[in-house]
Amino acid sequence: MQRDDYVRSRTERWERLETLVKKARKRGLRRLTGTEVLELAELYRLATSDLAIARRDFPGDRVSAYLNGLLGRAHPHVYQESGKDFRRVARFVVYGYPATWRASSRYIGLAFGLFLAAAIVSAALVSWRQSMADILMPGDAQRLRGYMEQHQLWMQGATSNHPWAANFIMLNNIQVAFVAFAGGILFGLLTVYEMVQNGIMLGTTGAMIAHYGLSSPFWSFVLPHGVIELSVIFTAGGAGLILGDAILRPGQRRRQDAIPDAARIAVRLLVGCVPLLMIAGTIEGFYSPSNAPDAAKFAVGITSGVVLYTYLLCSRPRVRPERYTFTAALSL
Repeated sequence: MQRDDYVRSRTERWERLETLVKKARKRGLRRLTGTEVLELAELYRLATSDLAIARRDFPGDRVSAYLNGLLGRAHPHVYQESGKDFRRVARFVVYGYPATWRASSRYIGLAFGLFLAAAIVSAALVSWRQSMADILMPGDAQRLRGYMEQHQLWMQGATSNHPWAANFIMLNNIQVAFVAFAGGILFGLLTVYEMVQNGIMLGTTGAMIAHYGLSSPFWSFVLPHGVIELSVIFTAGGAGLILGDAILRPGQRRRQDAIPDAARIAVRLLVGCVPLLMIAGTIEGFYSPSNAPDAAKFAVGITSGVVLYTYLLCSRPRVRPERYTFTAALSL
């Protein structure tokens, strides 16, 4: 069959499927009539067969890309599980997000590496010569030095109004995570800048703090919320790098196909970052500036890290063994 004849003979049902999908997206599947629901399922089945034929007989043709996109839009409506939305969300939280995180660990690790390298280099430079802090953090270094020369830290006053501080910190952290994620659109360059900039800030500040002998109160403030907060920033940076990599290296696929796939993964990562940042912001606003002993604060930070990474690395659905295996059958 010629390509034009193939398309002409199926155009009507493809257009009908597209109409039903648009209607389901706007009004919901429950607003379709029973006949339309059955028609949607039947047209979806026929379209999957059409896609297989198109890939076999017309490889590389645009009709395959069109059908693939149409089926992708129709799939959630054909296979949605009515009445089980809460269970699906819960399954994503418990298993889906950790699986996405692990699958993206190469990019998250790269974001962490950029941050760590910038922090180590900047800390080394400031430890070697304190004036380097004014170059790495122009303006901010001098302001912070004014506090440290009086043997004080600047965080206590900023977080004295706990509810306001918690809200402000959460919004600020979400903004940082979003910038790291959205930076992937610019070929990942803004994401790289955000990771390096945050590494420079922490490394420079840590070296200045050590110079003035304030390391213990500073790290006892940072650690309770910092493990979660920094982990989220690395995750958001990894999401941005996934986008940037899809733009720069789409592989054998076209960019218009590779970028949406990468965006879906990146958005899943970012969605999981929001509740974690809310937890980190709450700890930073209420517990980190409290008068709790330093040992207790360090314990909270370490515990939060253990719990977070146990969840991310070890949360997998239990595989239930078959009731009768081949070996068991032989023994009957």
